[in-house]
Amino acid sequence: MSKRLSLILALVTSLGIGLVGNVTFAAEKGTIISFNGPAGEAYIGRFIKGIKETAALKGFDIKVFENQFNQAEQDQQVQQVLAAGQLPDVFIWWPSDATAGLGSLRALSRTGVPVLKINQLPNDQDREYIFGYAGPDDRLRARNAGYMMREAAARKLAEGGEGFNVLVLSYPHSYGGYGLSINAFNDAIAGSPLTIIGDIGEGFGQANGYKGAAKLIAANRDKGIHFVYGMDDAILTGGIQAFEEAGYVMGEDVIAVGTVCNGDKQLIEEGKQFGTTLQSPLHEGQLAIKMVEEYLETGELANYINFTPNPAVTLDNLETVALRGFDGKLYGIDELCSGAWGG
Repeated sequence: MSKRLSLILALVTSLGIGLVGNVTFAAEKGTIISFNGPAGEAYIGRFIKGIKETAALKGFDIKVFENQFNQAEQDQQVQQVLAAGQLPDVFIWWPSDATAGLGSLRALSRTGVPVLKINQLPNDQDREYIFGYAGPDDRLRARNAGYMMREAAARKLAEGGEGFNVLVLSYPHSYGGYGLSINAFNDAIAGSPLTIIGDIGEGFGQANGYKGAAKLIAANRDKGIHFVYGMDDAILTGGIQAFEEAGYVMGEDVIAVGTVCNGDKQLIEEGKQFGTTLQSPLHEGQLAIKMVEEYLETGELANYINFTPNPAVTLDNLETVALRGFDGKLYGIDELCSGAWGG
């Protein structure tokens, strides 16, 4: 028995709850409860597809609780599950707000059932309550976006341009990945002719991307706007709409670079978006279940943090890029991505 598993069993005993219900650490049959956002949001829907299909492949039972990106709603779901006393072998936890949801995470951890955090990197507050993390590398995808923008800027310089102003359509600034992303992006464009002149985190989704871009355009039009970076393609899609309505020709007047691969593939095909990074929610779901399987088998993980791939995608490799899933199958970009990319 591993040291970590022994500690978990000791915690369960000390709490006086015993190994009740389905709590077990046998790999041949596992039970999982996942707390995450709504399946109706394209990225989350593809993540749920990944965890459900891979769990079925492994013979695990999984129950998914969705919330509408509302931490209070998720907290209530956690309370209901704990009150019912039907504990799984593993909790999968994708918080809507990692800081506000810390109380729920602590409550899950106190049961002695291990918790796997999804999508938002562990921080100093929650690290002790989880056994691992599965999801994207915020730094890598933002860095790749910065390198793509540098490449686009080099092409503009060759045409006779000089310095270029950049607007950023970011995650909400309270979101866990914001700081990592903006710092990595800044590092990637350092020493280039690119300068950030505006950064807004209006919220997730196309509608918020549109609102944020409209505000930035109004505040910065007189300075000259040459590039826009979207930390999420769905946000960027709304932003591109706002730029076009403001009279800009995307791909000529303004160059757009995004991340996450959940916007509109057609924007890249038409040259309105220079590129994105391929962050696959399907990969994310598959990886989560792979980590659950390893933990149930051994009581520990070879790697505490497991990242999904985040390669750069431009028109040059849009039709040829393919990645192998954690189920061993080879997937094309339409299967890996979400929204207008892959359904």
